Amino acid sequence: MRRWALGLGASALLWITAGPASAEPTWWVTVGGHAAIETGRLSDILGIEGAALVGGGLYLFRVGPVLLGGDAEVTAGRRTADLVTIRDKLDVYRVRFGMRTSWWHEYDEPRWVPYARVGGVYRTDRGDFIGDDGVGWYVGLGLEIRLSETWSISPFVSYEAISLSVDTKSFLFGFGLTFSY
Repeated sequence: MRRWALGLGASALLWITAGPASAEPTWWVTVGGHAAIETGRLSDILGIEGAALVGGGLYLFRVGPVLLGGDAEVTAGRRTADLVTIRDKLDVYRVRFGMRTSWWHEYDEPRWVPYARVGGVYRTDRGDFIGDDGVGWYVGLGLEIRLSETWSISPFVSYEAISLSVDTKSFLFGFGLTFSY
């Protein structure tokens, strides 16, 4: 009985921590862009931000059909701030670190791979009249559309809340091209 229980426990451990299937990615690199729309107190002042992004990550665990991994992203963008009598052009930089979960069924090669992200973000805004930085959190959803075993495109949406000198709340709508292996 003990051997049977030990064998079942070892099998469960191997199932949870099993390595990737042939096409299942273990790491990824993404390049793309996003548009950020302010929805908080600054929505009347800040224009839409356009930004470029570079990101990547590493899947660390598998729990059934769910892949769990670390995720990082850096963005650089530009937006305007309409101050009472002047307009300031802001350079906006973000650094994000968090976790990513993807649904990847282990018995087939899915064409569509949904994922969710959550983590912390550091943001800095720099302009002629405005200089501000702060930290906050983000949550997001995306969908990888697999073009091949290693290439995919992925639309995504994120929500972030950051404590600058005035709290900001933004939706980010983006698109990325991903290489994974």
